[in-house]
Amino acid sequence: MALSKDEILDAIAEMSVMDVVELVSAMEEK
Repeated sequence: MALSKDEILDAIAEMSVMDVVELVSAMEEK
């Protein structure tokens, strides 16, 4: 992965709850 875990966690922390829900849904579809 290009991003480190810390970078991903920082990005998620800045996102809204809905963004996180959409991200999880997108991951489950892959």
